[in-house]
Amino acid sequence: MFLPLRRLVVVFVLVVVAYSHAKENKLQDLGGEWTAKETNYYYEFPVTVPGGVYTDLMKQNILEDIFFQDNDQVSKWVGQWNWTYHTNFTVDADILEYDNVHLVFEGIDTFATIYINDVEVASTNNMFVQYVFDVKSILKSGKNTIVIYFLSPVLMGADLYAEQLKSYRIPYECPADEYRGECHINMIRKMQAAFSWDWGPSFASMGIWKPVYIEAYDETVIRYVVTQLTEQDDNWNLNVDTYFANNGNGKVKGSLDLEIALDSRKISQKVDVDVSPNEYSELVQSTSIVIPKSEVKVWWPNGYGAQPLYTLTAVFADASGSSRSEKSTRIGFRTVELVQDQLNSGLTFYFKVNDVPIFMKGSNEIPINILPELGQDKDTIKRVLTSAQEVHMNMLRVWGGGVYESDYFYDLADELGILIWQDFMFACALYPSTDVYLENVVEEIRHNIKRIYNHPSIAIYSGNNENEGVIADNWYGTNDNISLYKADYVKLYVDTIRTEFDRISHNSGIYVTSSPSNGKETESENYVATNPGNQFYGDVHFYNYNLDPWNSNFYPVPRFCSEYGYQSLPDIDTLLTATNNTADLQITSDFMDHRQHHPDGNNEMKLLIDLNLQLPSDSSENYYKAYIFYSQIYAAQSIKVESEHYRRYRSILDDQGRGYTMGALYWQLNDVWVAPTWSSIDYTGKWKMLHYFAKDFFAPIIVTGHINNDRQLQIYTVSDLLSPVTDTELIVRVYQFNSSFSPLYERKINTDINASESALVETINTDDFLSGLGCGGLLTAKYNCFFYFVIRQNSDNISPENYAFAGSLALSNVETPNLQISSVAKVSDEETYAITLTSDKIALFVWLDSHAIRGKFSENGFLLVEANRTVYFTSESETSADDLKKVLTVTNLKDPEYFK
Repeated sequence: MFLPLRRLVVVFVLVVVAYSHAKENKLQDLGGEWTAKETNYYYEFPVTVPGGVYTDLMKQNILEDIFFQDNDQVSKWVGQWNWTYHTNFTVDADILEYDNVHLVFEGIDTFATIYINDVEVASTNNMFVQYVFDVKSILKSGKNTIVIYFLSPVLMGADLYAEQLKSYRIPYECPADEYRGECHINMIRKMQAAFSWDWGPSFASMGIWKPVYIEAYDETVIRYVVTQLTEQDDNWNLNVDTYFANNGNGKVKGSLDLEIALDSRKISQKVDVDVSPNEYSELVQSTSIVIPKSEVKVWWPNGYGAQPLYTLTAVFADASGSSRSEKSTRIGFRTVELVQDQLNSGLTFYFKVNDVPIFMKGSNEIPINILPELGQDKDTIKRVLTSAQEVHMNMLRVWGGGVYESDYFYDLADELGILIWQDFMFACALYPSTDVYLENVVEEIRHNIKRIYNHPSIAIYSGNNENEGVIADNWYGTNDNISLYKADYVKLYVDTIRTEFDRISHNSGIYVTSSPSNGKETESENYVATNPGNQFYGDVHFYNYNLDPWNSNFYPVPRFCSEYGYQSLPDIDTLLTATNNTADLQITSDFMDHRQHHPDGNNEMKLLIDLNLQLPSDSSENYYKAYIFYSQIYAAQSIKVESEHYRRYRSILDDQGRGYTMGALYWQLNDVWVAPTWSSIDYTGKWKMLHYFAKDFFAPIIVTGHINNDRQLQIYTVSDLLSPVTDTELIVRVYQFNSSFSPLYERKINTDINASESALVETINTDDFLSGLGCGGLLTAKYNCFFYFVIRQNSDNISPENYAFAGSLALSNVETPNLQISSVAKVSDEETYAITLTSDKIALFVWLDSHAIRGKFSENGFLLVEANRTVYFTSESETSADDLKKVLTVTNLKDPEYFK
């Protein structure tokens, strides 16, 4: 019995010895402390890599906080100058013994020329590309120097535009004056929002925004592992493309071990590698692994199931066994299909995940930070994505004017079940189609598709944001050369980007040329549709700054709405992080004007607020407080009405052929500075009223009321659940604004809620009905009463409480309640506190604020229709009930402080 054991031990030792001789590829991080200076001046200062010139200058107090007051304009010179970064580093002799030694930039922003030991290595011109440069012959054992000369992207954009203009104009040239930005961002491959947007400042960043390192290897290293999944009967077919670094020998030989850890075992597959560069200069080994479906669990979007992830590891060893490279990736087993079936009018446009049609609920993500190096911050990323997950979002659109986000961003989206609509980084402009430009784009597309394609969270890729509309709707006066611009458009988004996408994905991915677009209909019109926002096809973007946003009859009925929104201001605490002068908070102040980048934005907000809310006199000392608070009310209620409108139409196809709406992604999720924007989470990470509302209007089951053009209240139930819910009770009440908490009317409707369906449950002739209840005459009743709804099962609410206003609150008889915080008590060891509110009257849009104590409320911005209510607050840090009570405040629509 001991002899087999001895043999086993000997074999084990031999294996260890064999691998002990394997020569791992070697990395030497070049990050850390560097030195920088303005290229033409002597004064030097320490900087940190990865980083950027703005953050470096702020750290040295050469710049004040660029996000404070008007410092974005004061610091504009930074982006208009050239900068030089350099450092010394030591190279061990053993690194130079490798056959291949490279300098690798994971991200460099943007125009730079690199020197090592006074020898020019290369130049860069794309912040989205991984750059790999051969430096073996330049490096030396011991001390080395690296110097990087950055050129101003502002000046480079102007130079490239001037060169392009020799052929023909490519708009757009410059942003609106209100943006306070820079020109010609479409000439360069850089974050398009870096030169400003209507929600963000202009910071023409430069720097090494991702890691930089020396890479050494002999035969090769694994650059990317790209997978595609297909179903076949009871199995998953997992295709694995392993991309290798070019070793200069014209081919790669060795063995590749692929291993995936399943639920109860591991599957391994070993293949011999003998590959030469393909026609795209890629060294790639394709392998297929068959995985029984019974041995893995399916990945689901948020709200539909779990998000199991499985690690696939690729290990390469050269033929001699002396060189080894390893790379791992996580995958999720799921299918995603974009369904565009023929209807009598148009085509459907919805997603199936694992063969289940799913209504997409979510928002649009703009860059995590306008300074790309700060956009890598994991705490900020986690705060943004978990905030989306907590309010039932199952899809975010990574907008095309920002960046391809960090690996951590997509990893976390995988874990949280948040599907990603991934734009390529082109937005609101036309772009060059020269050979040089397209070659640059090809490198960008290849790198980023290979980097992120494995993520189960990524559902769809879009070529650009709104650029089809730029041509079709003649945004910038392109009609005179429309054939030329259409040809350029197809060359970029179809012949170049789509071709690369289809090739790398083996035609397994979902790609649309633009958002919005008409999907298949756009393709039939040679990729530039006559009306890219057609409600009967594809996705639409819809904005309204003139009509009543609380009236759902004004909204389109699209197949999928991927952008819609309204501006609001962040709250006073957040505004005071950007100024220390309360006078700046007056709506007409220079500060507020400076922060408002959307042309005529403040007037639009005022107009839309006035349609439904009655602001105090602008001579009131607290007018600015009311305006700020009311901006959040109007925006939250507007997007609530619009979102419920889209959800209501998921099962409806009206007599015009409109409907079967299956997606609502509002604009926008996050902020890049403190300003009036469309966001639901402000720059400090605080939830605006809109985000609390999203928790309700994106809930799995809702009841919603819609007053149609005939003044009929139509009450719908909507469910995203995959199973029916039976024996429920829909409660409909009518409350009078200026009476007690007792409803004038209550009805309980027994109903079953079908799976994945919206259904009309009740229709009420609004004005006759309210008048008959004693709310007033036919013309005035709508101003005195409102409707309230909730769905219950076994006495428990299974939907959020909801309501419908029959008329404008600006004309309604809403009285001032005596609203108080009566008690605060700790209820758990996890920093959760029960806050009890009392009131003598109905209170509208009750808003709690914990100010300096960061955390989240269980609900906020709600209608209080009872004398007492308990709300729960979870603090992000250790505190006490007494400390919380000291800072806690509550307000509402009719807070008397606003009318002083």
